[in-house]
Amino acid sequence: MSAKRITIGRTFSQTPMQAETSGNAQTQTFTLATGKRALFRFERIGAHELGEKTFVRIETNGRDQAGLTPESLKDITRTFKLQQFFPAIGIRQGDRIEILDGSRRRAAAMLCKTGLDVLVTDADITPTEARKLAQDIQTAREHNLREVGMRLQALKEGGLSQKEIAGSQGLSQAKVTRALQAASVPAELIALFPVQSELAFPDYKMLLTAHEQLVEKGETVGALVGAISQEVDAICAKDDLVADECKNRLLRLIKQASASLVPARDKTVTHSLWSFADKDRFARKKVRGRMFSYEFNRQSKELQQELDRVIEETLQKYLS
Repeated sequence: MSAKRITIGRTFSQTPMQAETSGNAQTQTFTLATGKRALFRFERIGAHELGEKTFVRIETNGRDQAGLTPESLKDITRTFKLQQFFPAIGIRQGDRIEILDGSRRRAAAMLCKTGLDVLVTDADITPTEARKLAQDIQTAREHNLREVGMRLQALKEGGLSQKEIAGSQGLSQAKVTRALQAASVPAELIALFPVQSELAFPDYKMLLTAHEQLVEKGETVGALVGAISQEVDAICAKDDLVADECKNRLLRLIKQASASLVPARDKTVTHSLWSFADKDRFARKKVRGRMFSYEFNRQSKELQQELDRVIEETLQKYLS
């Protein structure tokens, strides 16, 4: 007798989800972490209303929507126009539906301009129950370190310490620290990578270092992105580069550019302190960045001595 074939992929089993049939409407009952049961009904959301009628919160879903680029969704969009294998899971919130599970499918549907199948509940589910349910049913691609960190940031902002976050989420304190560091990388740098799930902790550390170098020089991430945008486009356009090779080239480019980027020199601004009929005489102040100076020409010796006295008194007052 042959062994029973093991099912590969996501399945809706009878535990904890129980399939039910009510007429022609497909329904699904989910048992929440608190023991409460919630009935979900099948809905088809049209392509034209998908963006307006549905939304995703990272605090619940855990997926960084900015990271759902066309390149990262190729495994779904390849077949999505033909069929959607599993419905997304959502909770009705007023006139809209919050997607607990299936935000990649939602993004793929919007990219392919097709509708989305969703199992939706009208049950009164608390945010805690929603987060736990989302964690229980998410069996798709694992959230990357940054996405974990963005979810943990919400808990930290809610007043939890990193130790408390680690305990409540079943994570080590070291993992919490790494995830929060990954989440602190500016989104403009992360957006340079077409497949952000390829980034590992050493990559996030490098990007943080690049950001710190920019800050030390008084430069912005936007200035760096503008300086390397053409090279980034050229790297991403290479079809022969697999995702990790593309990532490594982009990291090298960012590292080199952040280290060599010369900050723009501040313009010198001149303020006239007094107007003179003679164009060769002047009293003015010059400011460039944090540096300033006073300049005088063709002034009396008495005025110079008085200025020296006032400046010395002022310095004594504020700096002694």
